[in-house]
Amino acid sequence: MFTGIVSDGFIISILPDEQGWELVLDASKFATIVKIGDSVAIDGACLSVIKIEGNHLSFYVSTESIDKTIIKNYLVGAKVNIELPMQPTGYLGGHYVLGHVDATAKVAKIISGEKAWFFTIAVPEQFVKYVVYKGSIAINGISLTINKVIENEIELCIIPVTISKTNLSLLRVGDSVNIEFDILAKYTEQLLNKREIKDV
Repeated sequence: MFTGIVSDGFIISILPDEQGWELVLDASKFATIVKIGDSVAIDGACLSVIKIEGNHLSFYVSTESIDKTIIKNYLVGAKVNIELPMQPTGYLGGHYVLGHVDATAKVAKIISGEKAWFFTIAVPEQFVKYVVYKGSIAINGISLTINKVIENEIELCIIPVTISKTNLSLLRVGDSVNIEFDILAKYTEQLLNKREIKDV
């Protein structure tokens, strides 16, 4: 379980084989904290640590995770968002994020300003039902609030501190992002569907 409050890291190497990739990150903020087998969210995708060498953390990424996330677009040197799981003694600074990416989505518009940046994301049609004005969403693992909803597009208002601490500042129109919808919306949908079946 994560909260969507992230820090940054950088891709050191990508080592492909037939079953997937070994992804090596420079993660100096976390390397002394994590252990082999720990779960870590990378751009919102939950991966397991397989090796620790100094400040470098290695993760094995399956072909399914590569196909369904922006990991397939990774290049050496790229900045990624990193988050460790929420601790029982910590506090929920964002919202409940599972690290299970639902889909990738395209950046449709970016408006940058001194006090805020506005990102418009085109959500895949089948997931629009989980989108609600002022609701929570995770983009590249970052907990964000939906500022506006127009058909299948959502607008996000991003403050400068979030821009500076994440890879959102590197996004351009047409780029893909990982997107995870609020788990509460998905649970609610399932409960309502079961209730409808029961009432029939």
